[in-house]
Amino acid sequence: MNCDRAQFVLSDRLDGERAADRVGATVDEHITTCMRCRAFEANALRLRTSLRVRLAEPVPDLVGTIMARVASESLGERTPMLPTTMHPRPSTRRRLTPLIAAMLAGLMAGSVMVGGPWQRPSTRPIAAATVVMDVQRAAPSLDAFAATFAITEHGLSPDVPERRLRMDVAFLAPLRFRLDVHDETTYPSARWTPTNLTFIAAGSSTYRSGATGCPADLPAGGCPPTRTTITKRSAYSLQAPAPADLVLPLTTFSSADGIQVVGADRVAGRDAIRVRLTFARAHALFPFLELGGTWRPFFSDDRVDLWLDASGWFPLRYTVYPSTDPSRQPWELRFGLPREPSTRPIFDVRLTSVERDAPDAATFDVPGWTRADTVPLEAFPRRVGFLPVTPTAPGDLMLSSAVVPPGTDPDTPRSVLLYTDGMAYVRIGERPDWSGTTLFGPVGQAAQQVSLATGGVAYYEPAGDGIGRRLAIHASNTNVFLESNLPRAQLLALASTLPIRGETRPDAWRTLTGSGISVEQVTPQDALSRSPIPVALPRALPNGYVIASAEVESDIADGDVVGVSFVFRQRESDAAGGPIVLHVRAGQMLPPASSADQSLVDLSGTRMRWTPGRGQLEWIADGAYISLQGTADLASMLDLASRFHAVVAEAVP
Repeated sequence: MNCDRAQFVLSDRLDGERAADRVGATVDEHITTCMRCRAFEANALRLRTSLRVRLAEPVPDLVGTIMARVASESLGERTPMLPTTMHPRPSTRRRLTPLIAAMLAGLMAGSVMVGGPWQRPSTRPIAAATVVMDVQRAAPSLDAFAATFAITEHGLSPDVPERRLRMDVAFLAPLRFRLDVHDETTYPSARWTPTNLTFIAAGSSTYRSGATGCPADLPAGGCPPTRTTITKRSAYSLQAPAPADLVLPLTTFSSADGIQVVGADRVAGRDAIRVRLTFARAHALFPFLELGGTWRPFFSDDRVDLWLDASGWFPLRYTVYPSTDPSRQPWELRFGLPREPSTRPIFDVRLTSVERDAPDAATFDVPGWTRADTVPLEAFPRRVGFLPVTPTAPGDLMLSSAVVPPGTDPDTPRSVLLYTDGMAYVRIGERPDWSGTTLFGPVGQAAQQVSLATGGVAYYEPAGDGIGRRLAIHASNTNVFLESNLPRAQLLALASTLPIRGETRPDAWRTLTGSGISVEQVTPQDALSRSPIPVALPRALPNGYVIASAEVESDIADGDVVGVSFVFRQRESDAAGGPIVLHVRAGQMLPPASSADQSLVDLSGTRMRWTPGRGQLEWIADGAYISLQGTADLASMLDLASRFHAVVAEAVP
């Protein structure tokens, strides 16, 4: 994709034209690494926006100065930083990010949106893709944030039909977060324990404190309230900061899939963009649900209406409504909930204030804990016996900290480097003496093998489960993992500048055995060629999905291949859709039922068995047993099955 072609497609996008999915994806990947095309798009978008904004009243001339700074930063006109040493950030109190300042200036100017891609409800990919790009562009400029939200919860139990809580959120670069939940509910008796929570992430250290809650699978009111408060501290954690999406929803908007832009709106006197998504898709906006306390349950398909600030892209409000899916009714019975109408909100989070001053650094001190000391790079050979590998071209990312994780756990890295730029980060862990039998770091067996630009390979997994996008690199003399909230293309580009060459996994790392079967991780091409029956894969996959990996199952006794499986995953984040596994083997009938909760469905004359508890759809096609398993609902799985069924059936003679 050359720049002329990319800019032609970008111009068409701004005019409302839709490019083919493959062309659009190629352009999106191109502009993540091409400064010229990013500048072209930013200039074109700013020109178009300026023609669609009107001022209500004359005001003091403050907007131009502020917006000039924002514009220069959005175009990359910042002092390049190619760090090989630590660059400490000021610890004194300061003003919030220019994006927040621009939002406040916009309020003074009384500007209102009267056009642009948000002026009417739309499911066009361009609208959601534009939000995704704007959210990602905001990350490097966001150095500080402090806000308060009001939470209203309905339906916890008959005794407590409504709860009110306050949530304080703070962020300070480099990568320091704090979340406090204060339960302001008046409970009917002392048996109820308020849901008061605290979470702090400061570099490599984390802290969380909160009352233990009820197991999620118990009905409301079925768990006796507890007064136990559990406090956990960690000097080293791989987990991405839990409340990050409350500051800037990078995980939620890691891709445009599953996001509907509803239109422009006004919330709390601010210009806002309203989007719609499911609760499962918006899960990163609810980090407090995982930190402790007692919360009501949510159905994965419940509707979430989210309003984003049109300047700062932080959440202004998000409201959960019950899904209209008929399968929600048996779910309500299982949780002991009454019938919940889809028009009544069951959960609401609303911004009440944004602070102009950055939070004090002491806000992020972990109680009773001393953080691991930052070590100068030149001191690492003396401390751990090696000099950590560093990217030769990190761009605007700065080396914020370098630590030696405490403890002697063999799975812990010997060094961890943290590069940041505002909210954007890359964490690099290294262990030269790794003696495990799998890839080093938080990367699973089913990771996708990808090629790096400078040669060699790495193994990639999308963001998910509170952790960013990950790469594992196995080299001849060391093992490295990278974890980041950068887009996939940027993460791969940065990894390509590490002075090591990634090798394919050793054979011993790729094979697991048990119950007379060996399972070998292979490339999708290898699985296709070794399948016991002819297999073909669809040319077009659901939006955002790629063929990540494959495996071959063989009988240990005779070595014959008995089946093959293919793993399909999202390119950017599992939040846009969980992994889907396609399994094919020879077979004339379905295996015995694995659950009493099953049903038969028909797809183009083929009878299929659906097991909702396992998310599995199974069928027989001309002597081949085929199953699809994932986290999608039946309608989505049938759509996927229609794609796979057609090509697999064609391939089977």
